[in-house]
Amino acid sequence: MHRIELNSVRFVKLYLRDYGVFLGSNEIDFDQKRTLIIGCGGTGKTTIFNALANLGPAIEVKPHFQAKSHEMSVEVVTEGNRNLIKEYSRLIFLDDESIYSNMFNNEDPFIDILDHQQLKAVKDEAREIFQTILYRTPWEIEAHKDLKFNAMAAGERICLGYAYTFAVRKVLNLDLPIVFDEPYARIDLLLKQKLSTFLQNQPCQQIILRHKDTHSKEDKTHYILANRGDYSQIIKVIEGKKSQKPPLKKYTIKSNKKIHIIGLGEIS
Repeated sequence: MHRIELNSVRFVKLYLRDYGVFLGSNEIDFDQKRTLIIGCGGTGKTTIFNALANLGPAIEVKPHFQAKSHEMSVEVVTEGNRNLIKEYSRLIFLDDESIYSNMFNNEDPFIDILDHQQLKAVKDEAREIFQTILYRTPWEIEAHKDLKFNAMAAGERICLGYAYTFAVRKVLNLDLPIVFDEPYARIDLLLKQKLSTFLQNQPCQQIILRHKDTHSKEDKTHYILANRGDYSQIIKVIEGKKSQKPPLKKYTIKSNKKIHIIGLGEIS
């Protein structure tokens, strides 16, 4: 029997059947380190994001219109202390909107879950992490050093939000996954590269949902949300395997390696 770590949790698997835009049975096996899922707009990225956050079906999501309601199902398999996912959801599920609302609506972010001593430790840690993300030693801009988000550009605010998130996790000694919905949507190319480098060096489990046009050739894609016209399908990507089936032209991945999409063929 595996010992459950009280401060740790991981996503293991997601099963979807006739849920929202997805028709039939679909599943994702989450890597312990990093899982990248890409798709066009409307193919189900936010649907997956919300299913993980709810640990099951979200109230507002209906069965696919071609399916019968009793056939719709969602199962989220986890490992570790599952209660942490809802207790610390704002440290796990991150998009632009949550970064702005959770981090910057109060003078002291996370004041409701941290005591005075922890708040000071988080601010010091966030400052150090923010400096690491920006690659700036010493500080070039005073507002950055003082963490004055109102004097920062939008992309810098988002990076500061991530810095605070990782700082709280460290101070509370929490080993949590992070699920990103378009983490680079509002930041420029330079900040995107810096933030991407920082995230790649973090040991936590990361599940990243991105538009197919925003990923780079350095990114290893694990799943594609394929648009089948009136429904979406989750397709697993495997490198180095050949198939006799024709390629899926509309989902070209920018890479020097050939990849194989199960059931869809090889893409160069």
